[in-house]
This record gives sequence, structure tokens and C-alpha cells, in this order.
Amino acid sequence: MKMKILIHFWIPREVADQVNEEFELIYPEEKENGLMSMDRVKEILPDVEGMLVSGLALGKPIDKKMIDIGTKLKVIGTLGVGYENVDFKYAGGKGIGVINTPVAVQQPTAELTISIMMAVARCVVSLDKKVRAEKRSVHLPLFDKHATNLHGKSLGIIGFGRIGKAVGVKCHGLGMNIIYSDPVPADKNFEESINANRVSLEELLKTADFVTVHCPYLPENHHLINAKTLAMMKPTAYLINASRGKMVDEQALVDALKAGTITGAALDVYEFEPEINQELLKLDKVVLVPHIVVFGVMKSG
Repeated sequence: MKMKILIHFWIPREVADQVNEEFELIYPEEKENGLMSMDRVKEILPDVEGMLVSGLALGKPIDKKMIDIGTKLKVIGTLGVGYENVDFKYAGGKGIGVINTPVAVQQPTAELTISIMMAVARCVVSLDKKVRAEKRSVHLPLFDKHATNLHGKSLGIIGFGRIGKAVGVKCHGLGMNIIYSDPVPADKNFEESINANRVSLEELLKTADFVTVHCPYLPENHHLINAKTLAMMKPTAYLINASRGKMVDEQALVDALKAGTITGAALDVYEFEPEINQELLKLDKVVLVPHIVVFGVMKSG
């Protein structure tokens, strides 16, 4: 008998077909609004051996009550690096394994990071809105103080794990100068391959033109980016966060953007997800996308 796996979010049929011989996948088959309700999850959970969840998209954490509902559970997987949304200690005590998928999201998250960084630096969102409003290709000055290039700029990467390194490789290819802050130094050969230099967090914040956050969310990292650390950044700098929303004090970020402490920000995670500080929505030099890594699916033929 096949092991039953509950996936609370929609996946393409061609992806499911790759594992159908070994597992029976239970997931929403409609792409539109493709998330199971919590009631539906609770209804299915007692009958499955495995569960795959995606970050905070389920709407609530996999806590003791949820784990107890899954009387047949053997493993809980999270699609991503973090697993703070699962009470893994309680699950482990019941003999249920908790795993993450850091490799699966490594390149997609790195690509998304660079996409939103480019979008805010090159004013892509505001220009798109302008063209749509004017309904024609509008004439703009060749030089715009609101836009900046990436080539030749300094990128500061906070957290130099799999995703941080992937971002570094790609941005080195774009001609950026890479510095990083991490308790553990990277392999010397890797550093040399992209001319990356390890510096203190304070030096990184003071010197980088773009600061991107990629360290795990731990209690000691709560509000790592706050009023004090934002004040260390250059007034021309940009903050990129594609890690966890609680890494950034969102109100402090709003205040810094309004005051001109930094120039712009690009975010795909938020402190109080799914809610977003409404003041962020009113700021021009901010790019906001949902907390989701979009995986491409290769089509045959």
C-alpha cells in the first residue's frame, strides 16, 4: 500500500506524476486559490503518514494539537529552509521526523532576491505603472536620480548559507562587489571564486549599497534590522529581505524610508504575515511581492 502524503497547496499534475508510483498524494487540484482550508486539512490529517507544508501559508503553525490529530504521521516536511512553523520538538518526541528542503528553494529564492533587488533599483514597478497609465511608451530623462545600477555596487549579504552564497555567485556575475557577514567563514576557495570578503555586521551595514538578509530566523535574530542598524546604512542604500519577516522591524523600516535614512527596500516577507504595514504600500521606492518562491515547471515537447 502506498504511503499517503498530504500537501496543503496546489502542485502541477506533472510534478505529482513523478512520485505517483511510490506515494499517494492528496492535494488541491485546482490552481486558483490552491490552498486547503484548515478544516479540510484536519479532516484528512488522521489518514496520512506524511505531510508537506509551505512556510506560513497554512495559516497557523503545526502545533501540538495539529500533530495529535495526525495519528498515523511519520514525517512532516516543510517546503523551504525554516521550520519554525512546526513544533519539531513535540513531533520528535512522538517519533515523527521533521525535515526541510533547503536545496529545493536555494536557486529560486536567490533568483527572486535578485529580481526584486533589480526591480527596486531600476524603478521597474513605478515605470510599469506609468506606461499602463499613459497607455504609451513615455519619454523619460536619460538620467534619473531615482534609479541606480547594480554593476560596480557593493552587495552586503547577511547570512552566507546556501541561499546567501547563491545570491553572491549571481551578483558577482552582475559585476557587484560581494561582502558578507556570517558567524562561520566560507571556504577560502569559494570566497576567492567570487572575490567575497567577510566583514563584521556593522561594517557591512555602513559600506554596502545593497543589503540582503539570508540568515535563519532565531530568537537572537528577531529585529536584526531595526532603527539602530538601519541608521548605520548609507542614505543611498537599499534593503532586501527574502528570509523571514520578523528579521526586520517593519515600523522602523517605514520610518527610515520616510526619513531618507535609506533609499529603498524590496520585500517578499513581512513581520505580521499575511498583514503588511499599510504605510509601506504608500511608499514609491518599495517593491512588495507575496511570500512565495515560484518554481518553474519544465514542459516537455
